[in-house]
Amino acid sequence: MPEINNIGDYLAHPLVRYRNHLEFNGYHVQEDKDLLLCRHPRKHNLLVKYIHSRGVLIRALYSSKPSINKMYLLEYVNELNSEFMFMKAYIHNPENDLFLETFCEGEYDRIIFSILLDNLEYDMELFGNHQLTREYLQ
Repeated sequence: MPEINNIGDYLAHPLVRYRNHLEFNGYHVQEDKDLLLCRHPRKHNLLVKYIHSRGVLIRALYSSKPSINKMYLLEYVNELNSEFMFMKAYIHNPENDLFLETFCEGEYDRIIFSILLDNLEYDMELFGNHQLTREYLQ
């Protein structure tokens, strides 16, 4: 089988349906092998990574301000995790970047993926409304 450099080159690639779904929902999608970079004018940007025979990892990335004390940043992440219903938040060192992520198990299913996106929006609204989000993140 030839190497697939672009998921659009091969309709049976597992991310094709995710890409189509996200584009239908207004995301501009760029692809790179097993990864989709998804940008939206009014929603949070997402990375969707295919995990072979398992499902997709969905991640949002944010940079923390360099002046923020790491202990305060960790307390903020703990608060986020205590409020989130569907995502988890963690700090990726050494840059202290904030990762928010969730996992969608199994093969693509239109209804399940639609529900997952709605659930993400619920947590992302909590994230956006948290009093420290604007203060701690760039």
